Amino acid sequence: MDRAKLKGYGALVLVFVLGVLAGGAGSRAMLQRRYARLFKDPPAVFEHRRLGALSRRLNLDDTQADQVRGVLNQYASQRQKLTRDMMEHCGAPLLAQKAEMDAAIRALLRPEQRTRYDQMLQSRDARHPPGGPLEPLP
Repeated sequence: MDRAKLKGYGALVLVFVLGVLAGGAGSRAMLQRRYARLFKDPPAVFEHRRLGALSRRLNLDDTQADQVRGVLNQYASQRQKLTRDMMEHCGAPLLAQKAEMDAAIRALLRPEQRTRYDQMLQSRDARHPPGGPLEPLP
């Protein structure tokens, strides 16, 4: 094979690889921006999505969409508070059962194992505090 053909194939492969890298970097940047916007103010984003779904499914005109947006905004803070209360109170039996299970496991362990087990639980609680907010998906 002559040198000119090898240079041509090399250039073709180089352009292909650079295109893949540029496309991947652009896609990553776009997704990072979208995720940052989504998780900056989740309740507002979900209310916006709810309004969009209602507008599409019910074929709302602009006036109706504005009125529905007003209703959603009127009830937003109360809805968030009620949702938070529901999540905190509904989780109480699960947290009680978890504490009972941890105590039963701790009773089976030797003293040095208990110390390590308590450290494991502290590490778990630091990563996922009981009753804390759920972490967003990456």
